[in-house]
Amino acid sequence: MLYRSLFCLFVGFLSVCGMSDVEMELYREKAKAMFYHGYDNYMRHAYPRDELKPLSCTGVDTWGSYSLTLVDAMDTLLVMGNHSEFLKVYDIVRRTNFDINTNVSVFETNIRIVGGLLSSHLLSYKVPLISLDSDWPCDGPLLKLAVDIATRLLPAFETETGLPYGTVNLKHGVPWNETTVTCTASCGTFILEFGVLSRLTGGPCL
Repeated sequence: MLYRSLFCLFVGFLSVCGMSDVEMELYREKAKAMFYHGYDNYMRHAYPRDELKPLSCTGVDTWGSYSLTLVDAMDTLLVMGNHSEFLKVYDIVRRTNFDINTNVSVFETNIRIVGGLLSSHLLSYKVPLISLDSDWPCDGPLLKLAVDIATRLLPAFETETGLPYGTVNLKHGVPWNETTVTCTASCGTFILEFGVLSRLTGGPCL
């Protein structure tokens, strides 16, 4: 998500500043260089761990132990037109198994995993070598993964207010001692990703 935000920030900034085509191309290349600096070093030093520790150049599992940065970066590869690298990542990610005994941040998992899978799914039509399901965009391996992980987040919403707990175990649900303390960002962010899931699947619970 960070990569997407940086890229969109640059593009949005350029579009309102009256820059020349040459200047815009310069900043596009700078944005791409920033992305690949992070992505290439993650793949070199941290994969298959969740994140790269930039000072020690080592990997660490922080948000679920399922190569979170790789999932998070997929759609940016497509936005930047790197179809060959996307295909490599796609082949890895579509085999992800979320049926694991691990506690995850509900907020981070939603915006980075559910969101990353959905945007990659919806952009995958740009890649000629990917054979889309006949029911696409309402079916496909990345969408199935998004539904799977989102369903595992649903126990977090079983509160008196309907506002979600901050942590959920992907196999066993909400930890027994989890706090109900939350914030507006954690509560409101689900509207986008879960709304898209409902639109694509017709599922009332997502």
